[in-house]
Amino acid sequence: MQEIKGAVSSNSGAESLVKVISTANGLSWVSPGENDGFYISDQAEFPEITFEVRVQGALPLSWSWEVEWNAKVSGLKERARKASSLQEFKKSGSFTSNSQIWIAELDGEVLGGRLTVTVVSGGNSIKRSVIIKGKNPSKEAVAAYVGDLDDMDGFEKLLEQETGSKHFINLDGEPIVAFDKGYGITQMTNPAPTYEQAWSWKENILGGSGIYKDKVFAAKKYLGQQGRAYTDDQLQHEVFSRWNGGSYHQWDSVAEVWVRKKSILCDSNAGNIGWSMDKEKNKGRTESELRERDKDKYRDGGKGQTKDHPWQYSGVCYADHVLDK
Repeated sequence: MQEIKGAVSSNSGAESLVKVISTANGLSWVSPGENDGFYISDQAEFPEITFEVRVQGALPLSWSWEVEWNAKVSGLKERARKASSLQEFKKSGSFTSNSQIWIAELDGEVLGGRLTVTVVSGGNSIKRSVIIKGKNPSKEAVAAYVGDLDDMDGFEKLLEQETGSKHFINLDGEPIVAFDKGYGITQMTNPAPTYEQAWSWKENILGGSGIYKDKVFAAKKYLGQQGRAYTDDQLQHEVFSRWNGGSYHQWDSVAEVWVRKKSILCDSNAGNIGWSMDKEKNKGRTESELRERDKDKYRDGGKGQTKDHPWQYSGVCYADHVLDK
């Protein structure tokens, strides 16, 4: 539906011979259709969207655009999202032109959601909205992209673990959104992703790659302290553990080698859940006993970690799950 503002009405007098051209005739849309759908490509390329108007008035035209997206929690499964909005993203721009055609260009960024364009001529204006969704890349495309980045060995394994190397929910063409505001293929949370990082899988990976490199730097500094030696396998376990939270190794001063933290027992049925066996409530219990006690509390997240149910999210368990399965 074309929204029209500032339409001119004629003199209501019966003898009036004034001919008035309404806004509908003086300024109208040629393309695209209202609520037409467009897709960001599987190579994270913004679609070509041509906005064209027909005008019988003075030039230049005043163009403005606004793109917005209400992010709702999806999880990883192909199903309807939760109804409430988790976060709102919005960006806008404007310009003046003598052209009656504008090929959408959002400051060079790859953004999705509802794009609304307004055109003003004189005192008249019209609006048109389209919907922009996204297509998932192939796993091969993701691996190739990561492979071209420096110092990113093993990162593709993290992407496979986090989201199955998937950026969008196919059901609605919108990015994956976790309850903790983790977005897209890398589940970026901290620092919070930009609008483009939420929608472009390549920008999402670049954002995540900076975090990954920080973890690599921290892991090397930790393992290499006081000139201590470590293997490539130990480095990768340390990096993956820190990606999810906390260090993986402790120093064995007797054997003079790095070893996995001895106090952490993992739930082998979960990805990053375990128990500190230093806590009194956990001492002397087996994995199956602890799982049976706490499994119904996992769904409550941090609120489910209580004095009587002292389970925890563990980077050690995450690294074991990803690298040793």
